[in-house]
Amino acid sequence: MKEHLNRRFRRFPQISKTKCFLQWVCVNLCHLRMALLLLAVVIASGPSFAANALKPFSGTATDFAAQDMQGKPVRFSAYRGKVVLLNFWATWCPPCRKEMPAMERLHRAYRERGLVVLAVSQDEAPLEDVRRFAASMELTFPVWHDRAREAAQHISVPGVPTSYLIAADGQLAYRVLGEYDWSGKEAIGVIELLLDEAEK
Repeated sequence: MKEHLNRRFRRFPQISKTKCFLQWVCVNLCHLRMALLLLAVVIASGPSFAANALKPFSGTATDFAAQDMQGKPVRFSAYRGKVVLLNFWATWCPPCRKEMPAMERLHRAYRERGLVVLAVSQDEAPLEDVRRFAASMELTFPVWHDRAREAAQHISVPGVPTSYLIAADGQLAYRVLGEYDWSGKEAIGVIELLLDEAEK
């Protein structure tokens, strides 16, 4: 590279050579910085896009206990025989908040066919905080509070939001890690398939 620069700047005075060299360095540093920034964005966004996919999943939906918004004890086994969208979330989680409206639309569209949308809070905060959040979002589907995180001892919850589609026979059918559009065509297609199977 030194030989290349010497040939390039041979006709100029030394001060011009130095100035041009510094400009060349600055320009290339800027390009390098932009390339590193782009690489960081790709690395950061790529896995999340891949993770936020509705993927087949196998396992059994084990029973667990929680509290409803009135503070009464409830058990997941109460929904045995139903197709369930089981969503684990927290009040401090922006992606959780972002996907809630789509879950509400899904609930209103398919509750008559027997779909249960159930959001289980993993907050360590008091029940009142969870109740206030659910009210602010105008959620009409069941919202539970699992402060002890008992569900995570039976069903894998690597982070929030994590969601499962559970068939009427109690088998875990699909899982999504991260925010997901539950009113999109892919979700609707899978849910209608599960509901059709449950009605046979």
